[in-house]
Amino acid sequence: MYRYLIIECKHDQRLDDEVISLLGEIITYSKVDKDGYQAILYFEHEIDPSFEDVILNMMSDTLSDLRVYVSHNITHEKDVDQHASFMKQLINQIPFSKYYYLDNQTIVKHFIYQLSDEMKRFFLGKFYQDTLMKETLKAYLDANLNMVNAARKLYIHRNTLIQRLDKFYHGTGFDIRIFSDALIIYHLID
Repeated sequence: MYRYLIIECKHDQRLDDEVISLLGEIITYSKVDKDGYQAILYFEHEIDPSFEDVILNMMSDTLSDLRVYVSHNITHEKDVDQHASFMKQLINQIPFSKYYYLDNQTIVKHFIYQLSDEMKRFFLGKFYQDTLMKETLKAYLDANLNMVNAARKLYIHRNTLIQRLDKFYHGTGFDIRIFSDALIIYHLID
């Protein structure tokens, strides 16, 4: 699985190399693209350090205003650059002072009332046109996040439903069993 993070300073500050070296102590990155106030660090990492805590510590250590976006797992290496480019466009539309830590959930919440088809396609990934998965998600939402009732409505075994929801979580990073993620998915599959 491929991942990346985007770290940036305010537009009037330059991103210091010290910040990137501090991140190098936490993750092993394979490539860095840096341009002035923003850098993208590409890495392959299964274990998730708490980047939210890391960025808070880095801001206090370096006395810098920073913000970081951490991607979810991306299956194919060829998709990483396109993914990063799209996320940079979205991140640049969000005021810097609003969030210091961004992930897919935070970004979708920010744009919840102005989600375009392109954003839905991007965040749902391979499930964007998967009618079986969308029916599963809708049934689960309609059952008020109740596994037994949703499985009964879909005429499937409860374990099958769990497997589908796990597959969706691993593919998108959204765990529909968590209320806040369920609310986001409700808007994404609408």
